[in-house]
Amino acid sequence: MKPTIGRVVIYTTTDADKAKMQEANTLNGGCNIQDQLPAIIVAVWGEECVNLKVITDGNLELWVTSSMQGDGPGGWSWPVIERP
Repeated sequence: MKPTIGRVVIYTTTDADKAKMQEANTLNGGCNIQDQLPAIIVAVWGEECVNLKVITDGNLELWVTSSMQGDGPGGWSWPVIERP
């Protein structure tokens, strides 16, 4: 698939992202630390590089720039669609 603005992908969080989630959990009273989170593509820089607005389970704003497609920390991948 080709990444386009508005598509939902799965973002794999980094240790730095998890530290931000922990800080938000301590200061703002809520942000569950997750290994993967949904994200919306907000800018496309090629077939594999995008900017993301990550949707956290809490009140933390998480913005990721120049994320490359892949399953490792800081990367994004297409969601798996399970069919019955």
